[in-house]
Amino acid sequence: MNERTPPTWPAGHRAALVVSIDVDGEYGVIAQHGASDWYWRTQAQYDLDAGLIRLLELLADYDIRATFCWVGRVAEERPDAVRSVSAAGHEIATHGWDHQIYTRMTREEQREDLIRTREYLATLTGTVPVGHKSPFWHSTPDTVPLLQELGFQWNMDVALGDLPVVQRPDPTREPIIQLPPSRWWDDYTFFIEQALPPRLVAEFWEEDFAVVRAEGKLMCLTVHPWITGRPGPSRALARFLDFVVTLGDVWIARADHVALWWRERERDLDQSATSSTES
Repeated sequence: MNERTPPTWPAGHRAALVVSIDVDGEYGVIAQHGASDWYWRTQAQYDLDAGLIRLLELLADYDIRATFCWVGRVAEERPDAVRSVSAAGHEIATHGWDHQIYTRMTREEQREDLIRTREYLATLTGTVPVGHKSPFWHSTPDTVPLLQELGFQWNMDVALGDLPVVQRPDPTREPIIQLPPSRWWDDYTFFIEQALPPRLVAEFWEEDFAVVRAEGKLMCLTVHPWITGRPGPSRALARFLDFVVTLGDVWIARADHVALWWRERERDLDQSATSSTES
């Protein structure tokens, strides 16, 4: 599909938004700074209590269902948190067992990591995760083929545009829908790397989304409980959601719902094109 041709989103919505929440616990900063860096480890410990609670309450205020990407070891340490998120109607997706970078793994190690994380999350919720976001978004040429082989439905590692992209390395299997992330739609970029005030972050996201909406496309926002779950940053998210909700024509949905809708849409378009050719 041409990136300049806007799709028709469900129920006549003009654009779409996915709120993706990465629950890393300590393991994201351990992978980045090392286990001996106690400063960063204690900062990330905000994740599972105050930060997660504040984000869940904020989402409930707006009646929004989000996608929570869980590190397996965090889920193992706090199964109660996974269950409470799932019970609130949010999607549970995989984010690596201990947030180790896939580019440092063999294909088989990556496969084992995906299976272990998905199976453990499934035991907690009774639902098998269908989505995956790689740690640090560092996927490899093996990642999508493995996801397809294992029966996943979506991935959020690569921005090939501002619309979902169908990826089918094995034409005999169901495709993977690649949903577009962005460094500029990630709270880490602004609150940790640049230490910007929440007001400016909210303004940036609002201005970016105004373009996304004008073009009829999709924004996948990434936040973390230990970052945006804090008092000031949580106000940035609230202000941004105020902006989007007030527009009144934006489909705010879980990643699995967007991926399933896009896959069915592409299938219908393919069938229509085939019928036109045959006639």
